[in-house]
Amino acid sequence: MTRDPRRSTQHGAPRRPRDILATAGLVVVLAATSALVVGAIVNGANQPVLPIDAAQVSSGASASLDPGVSGGAVASASIDPSSTPAADEVAWVPVVGFWSTATTIAPAALAATLQGTDDAYDVVIVPAGDREAIAAALDIEIADSVKSGTPGQVGEAVRKGAFGLVRASDVTPDVRALGIGKAQLFGAARLKTLAAWPLRGAVDAPGAWDQGRTWTLVAGGDILLDRGVAVQVTEEGKGVDFPYDGGTAEIVKEVCCSQFNQKTPVTKRTGEAGAVRALLTSADLALANLESPVDDKWRFHLRGTVFSGDPRLLDGVKNAGIDFVSLANNHIRDSGADGVLDTVKALDARGIAHSGAGDGFAEARRPAIFETHGVTVAIFGCDAIAASYWTSGDAIGSRRCDTKTLVPDIKAARRPLTWSSSTPIGGSSTGPPPRPRSASWRPPGRRRARPSSSATTPTGRRAWRRSTAR
Repeated sequence: MTRDPRRSTQHGAPRRPRDILATAGLVVVLAATSALVVGAIVNGANQPVLPIDAAQVSSGASASLDPGVSGGAVASASIDPSSTPAADEVAWVPVVGFWSTATTIAPAALAATLQGTDDAYDVVIVPAGDREAIAAALDIEIADSVKSGTPGQVGEAVRKGAFGLVRASDVTPDVRALGIGKAQLFGAARLKTLAAWPLRGAVDAPGAWDQGRTWTLVAGGDILLDRGVAVQVTEEGKGVDFPYDGGTAEIVKEVCCSQFNQKTPVTKRTGEAGAVRALLTSADLALANLESPVDDKWRFHLRGTVFSGDPRLLDGVKNAGIDFVSLANNHIRDSGADGVLDTVKALDARGIAHSGAGDGFAEARRPAIFETHGVTVAIFGCDAIAASYWTSGDAIGSRRCDTKTLVPDIKAARRPLTWSSSTPIGGSSTGPPPRPRSASWRPPGRRRARPSSSATTPTGRRAWRRSTAR
């Protein structure tokens, strides 16, 4: 039989009879509504939070901060968690810089920050038109030192280290939205309605906000199916799920230096085992970059920068709840064209959606399409590093980050959709990027997205389609 010349292999090391898995890089979390569009997904971190129990929120007058959510009386009244927000009400959300490790602020600390008696932040800023309404909702006097500005000015100040308040509809992907006490408006543990949100009030021109259509995406970094970390998975008998069962850690020191002459952190685990898996499985969408191909004729590499992996190791990716992987990266053809096709085959067999590489440019450019909370999401993958791996015509390879084709494809996909994202590898990113689901495909022990019939995009290409309703 004549071998397809496009399927030549590029294995770079002798075969070793062992299964290897390594992972790296987690994780970004944001919440989004149907109106949000981002151009890139980048690395970040967040901690899972406990869901609020409505019974913990005291009843009382509306439009004020609940002093019972995290202890510490700061207002003379509290909200009624069963009340329905009025049509002219908005919810205000505390926001800080995206890379902050904070996830919530206590009601007492929020009031003190706005009253100028808490010096945790050098700059505090609120929306100019909502200043009086916020003060009334909290039953406090906002200090003169607290600045006022447009939503854009609040966001700019927050990105420089300020503490701000914005309407829920003005939260953007490049800031971190905090909870108030145990109540969260964004993230996996978010409230389903605004009725139990501790800070809301009546304003002129409140604008539209549908809490029921918010959703969350968690985006990881590189997943490797080769080299040292995964030795623990097989040779030490820890299994393919081990890399995804991690918890929290702290950096204790830095040592010099990596092969790129950069300082390398030394970390110490601090507990919370299972936090990573909880973060992934509670997301509406969980994405990552599959930095190495899998190949039916895989070879193990203990060192170096040529990767390949045993397809069976993708079981750990599936079990971790990762819905989508980008194949557009500078290692996808490390096992040659065969490796690209074998990777696509192995992912398809496990129901893991993908984009960014394939059998020709038409397949590599095809987006993955998901549906969640009434929102349709299209995801494209592209690479800006390994030109020798890029596809054109019917060549097997990865998609180049080429604005001449990527931008029109995103625009075309957005016409019938409500949210689109690209996952570039090696290019610049425009900022950090978005979680309960409702569909019926559920691998053992999980509630995850269900593959459904493939769809045709506006450009006529078939696309992955999966429902993420919970």
